Amino acid sequence: MLVVFIVFSAVAMISIRSIGDTIRRDRVAKTAAILATDVEQAFSIAARLREPVRMVVDRTNKRFTIQDRNVPPATTTIYKTRSFARDGEYSLDSLWSSRDTVDIMPNGVSTAELQLSLVIKTKGGATYAKSVRASRGGLVRVNNR
Repeated sequence: MLVVFIVFSAVAMISIRSIGDTIRRDRVAKTAAILATDVEQAFSIAARLREPVRMVVDRTNKRFTIQDRNVPPATTTIYKTRSFARDGEYSLDSLWSSRDTVDIMPNGVSTAELQLSLVIKTKGGATYAKSVRASRGGLVRVNNR
């Protein structure tokens, strides 16, 4: 009976670690999909309002914001903010972007391409990463890094 209990507990410990890694890998994939949807929504907001919209990536605070571009910064209208900080539901260990700001014109063209890299590290040291790329024409893709 003791041998069966020891074997069962060893299998359980291995599977629990595997489940934790699977959850982390799933979290980074879902976070990347949500961020890709937010970028697509920024293009839609610019077209719907017929005004330029600015996407702002704050790497320090791990925050993505869609805001109005036409007004002075003191009265900026924020359409959407998503936090990827440790205490949020979409927590990431690292958020990297190729640019801090990208403006989207009402005709659906942005001022530059945007590439975002999302990274989650496991307790065992494994790293799971996804990247979100947005072209100047509004094509948004999620890739493994």
